[in-house]
Amino acid sequence: MPRRSLSEWLGLLQQRHPTEIDLGLTRINRVAQLMQLVTSGHLPPVKTLVTVGGTNGKGSCVAALNALLTKSGYRVGCYTSPHLIRYNERIVINGQMASDEAICDAFERIEQARGDISLTYFEFGTLAALILMADAAVDVAILEVGLGGRLDAVNILDADIAIVTSIALDHQDWLGDDLDQIGAEKAAIARAGRPLICGDRSPNVGVLKTATATSATLLVNGRDFDLNSVASMPANRLPPNSVACALQAMALISDLPFDRVDTSALGAVSVPGRFQQLQVGSVPVILDVAHNPQAAELLAERLLLVKGHIVAVVGMMSDKDIIGSLAPLIPLVKAWCFCDIPDQPRAATAGKLQALLYNAGALGVGEAVCCPSPLAAFDNALKLAAVDDTVVVFGSFFTVGPILEHLQYSCEGTISVD
Repeated sequence: MPRRSLSEWLGLLQQRHPTEIDLGLTRINRVAQLMQLVTSGHLPPVKTLVTVGGTNGKGSCVAALNALLTKSGYRVGCYTSPHLIRYNERIVINGQMASDEAICDAFERIEQARGDISLTYFEFGTLAALILMADAAVDVAILEVGLGGRLDAVNILDADIAIVTSIALDHQDWLGDDLDQIGAEKAAIARAGRPLICGDRSPNVGVLKTATATSATLLVNGRDFDLNSVASMPANRLPPNSVACALQAMALISDLPFDRVDTSALGAVSVPGRFQQLQVGSVPVILDVAHNPQAAELLAERLLLVKGHIVAVVGMMSDKDIIGSLAPLIPLVKAWCFCDIPDQPRAATAGKLQALLYNAGALGVGEAVCCPSPLAAFDNALKLAAVDDTVVVFGSFFTVGPILEHLQYSCEGTISVD
């Protein structure tokens, strides 16, 4: 039988499990045990495991910590999700994305071991990442939580260091509308006697109770560590709380005082799709995967420094707080290009996005257009942008990803990246 390609594997995994999001550790634990991959919550021969959870800022925290560790000579594996363009972005070992061949080999090993146990797309990917990190014998494995924390697939492992970057409303269909409940779920990646690093300067009750219940050592941003104590910090566009968490984790791993960690690598860190600034012809473009109110507020704050008006390209999942996510941008946006997101059943239609803002009284006639795809909306936005206007793309990885891919591969010679 011929080997499956990565695209064939991913297509199969998307169709196989009946539920896209199916939280729980039973299935993945059983397969990990069958593969003898995990031993007493540890991933041999990896020396240190860092699990990164939170509502926003997880990817930036992973990128910052990866840069700090790499600069100091550590071998590092990173597992993040979702991806923007290529699935391979999810698994990065020693600065290199995993190859199609390596991922397919890992998938095949999982397939042979799982028997009749059904795994979700994310569970398959998590196991593949663990296999490749173990095979590479990395010193430090950094695992980003996909959703929540307590029941997320990465929580089959006992984190040596747990990080919760922030707590805000998101994924309410699975985590609930109560911030304390969400905090408790996300903080449940912590383990007894091990550090739980909290990026929020005032942790909510859920985080505090979980830290106590798990007997974790809680380290709070602004109380136990503070960026203001760092004398030399290179300029960067990363969220400060995420940087602070990464620095604290690095201090623990390297056994250095917080203010003695070498921060020089942070100046070169950028995370695609997080306030990523480009130039398409004469039009400035900003790509940001902000998809909940907290992230949208940060985006709006950053856009206050942008000259001219904003033309927004927006596509979102229907289970998000759409009005809450769009509201911070309303005073800044002169025109909206809403888009459908093909092949994403969870996506809200462009018409629904437009109707929600019209019903909220935020739009006047002629201020919005509906488009069949992110690329079509982006083309419309470029046409609507006047001199000194900026096109801002946000709302989902599935909105930003196709546009970033188009810009990278179809606009060579007309695009510049800041």
